[in-house]
Amino acid sequence: MASAFNIDAFTSELTHGGALASLFECELTGAVGGLKGDISTWTFMCKGVVFPASTIDVATVTYMGRALNIPSNRAAGQLTTSIYNDEDMKIRDHVENWMERLNSHKTNKRDASFTRILDYTAEMKVRQLKKDGSGKTKEYSFKNVWPSSCGEIALSWDTNDIQTFDITWEYSYWASGSSGAGAS
Repeated sequence: MASAFNIDAFTSELTHGGALASLFECELTGAVGGLKGDISTWTFMCKGVVFPASTIDVATVTYMGRALNIPSNRAAGQLTTSIYNDEDMKIRDHVENWMERLNSHKTNKRDASFTRILDYTAEMKVRQLKKDGSGKTKEYSFKNVWPSSCGEIALSWDTNDIQTFDITWEYSYWASGSSGAGAS
């Protein structure tokens, strides 16, 4: 029987010392054309990403008074990014304009050029990077992303911090080549 506390056994299981949350990059590609604002600095200005959980809903079937739980459909998730704001607010302008074209504040209408899902969505790739700088250890690709929420920006005379804001993204599905998820 293994000891309840064995630091050597624990550290031997942490391959390369474990994955660091700070070693990642996020890329937004295929973003909707013709939008105001610029996302060319996205990879540098995206300071954080919160992955959605991978959840399969449960369907309950009753047989002779006994409830049986069986797997149902995959639950829809949301992806959240945290963005550093630059003085020109280029990324925020891009996202606000994207959302305006999805559903206008004034007219409550979608841009007439958005006829297919691919007309108003993009792809977001999130890569976990190796500590030695030799590349990535894993990559997730979120398909058909679009912004559903562009978060608040707090202003205050009490701080000199760089502004940040969150963007919540909806997506069709995610894929990961190393686990095979989303491949078929």
